[in-house]
Amino acid sequence: MTGMFRGMTAVALTGLALAAGTVQAEEITVSSWGGFFEETLAAEIYPGFTEATGIAVRSIAQPADQAWLTQLSSAARAKKAPADLSLVSDEVLARGRTIGLWAALDPQAMPSTDFLKDGFVKSDDDGTFAVAALSFWSSFVTNTDYRAEAPESWAELWSDDWDGKLGMASAVNSGLLEITAVTHFGGYEIMQTRDGLEQVIAKIAELKPQVRLWYRDEGQFQQGLESGEFNGGTYFHDVAMLSIYDGNPIASTFPKEGGVLSDAFWIVPRDSKHTDAAQKFIDYMSQPAIQAEMARVLGVAPVAKRELMDLTEEEFATVSSELEPIRVQTEIHLREGDWLADKYLEMISQ
Repeated sequence: MTGMFRGMTAVALTGLALAAGTVQAEEITVSSWGGFFEETLAAEIYPGFTEATGIAVRSIAQPADQAWLTQLSSAARAKKAPADLSLVSDEVLARGRTIGLWAALDPQAMPSTDFLKDGFVKSDDDGTFAVAALSFWSSFVTNTDYRAEAPESWAELWSDDWDGKLGMASAVNSGLLEITAVTHFGGYEIMQTRDGLEQVIAKIAELKPQVRLWYRDEGQFQQGLESGEFNGGTYFHDVAMLSIYDGNPIASTFPKEGGVLSDAFWIVPRDSKHTDAAQKFIDYMSQPAIQAEMARVLGVAPVAKRELMDLTEEEFATVSSELEPIRVQTEIHLREGDWLADKYLEMISQ
């Protein structure tokens, strides 16, 4: 990675980290999304945890959310855990909690979680079950060879001429429903009813003459954006920034309504045999120094309180935004489930 995302630096561990060699040597298996993300965590972040604790990390790549949830569910029925820790999206977190897949966690064993922003240690009446690992943004991306000026509003998806070359994520939970509700209907309230959701989907349908691709494969969209096959669309901000640093003609913009902010959480599958070591791992990953380093080497938005990290203004602005974010309304997606997915796919397919 080039530019401000410099290589791994010496990370100052807080006094809360354990000295190397003070923990009986063992190994934990940690799963995360594959490719550059998992490879970078394994190479740049996890070795510091091993040095601090003596606990080795076996890093594995996990499949897409629904496939991974299915694997976790199947393993739980066999009283096995495919990983001792897993990085999951908000929706997988909620679905897994509903069917009892996650182990109980002890907040006192993870004191560094006090450094996280409010709401990022997940608890209910049965106790703590997840801790935020990172956040990531989806933004308005444009090909600067086609359009030099950055868009100011999501409304420009509908109002501007994109020469029929927009690329939009096809997943119903990609954030486009929420972007549309906030931009054209004043907020999320319209999404509370099926009638309201149909109005939002109808507004999205107005984009169809401009959309060349409803993508499932993010790599296909990225390549097309870099080559000029697409002139704009929605995409992950961190991946777009990597492409920009590689010299591609792309801009990634947070419009005035905000980017779409999503969170990922560490969970421990209920049948893991290494819960204590897993909690040490979560504690380590919650330290402000580690959160700042993840922002630098991965381009993700940190979940630690900003004032506790040493990120410069430029570094923070590159990975995050102070604007009020647009949030995927997970409860609505879970409640409406198949009906909403069918309506959305029908709109795309017509």
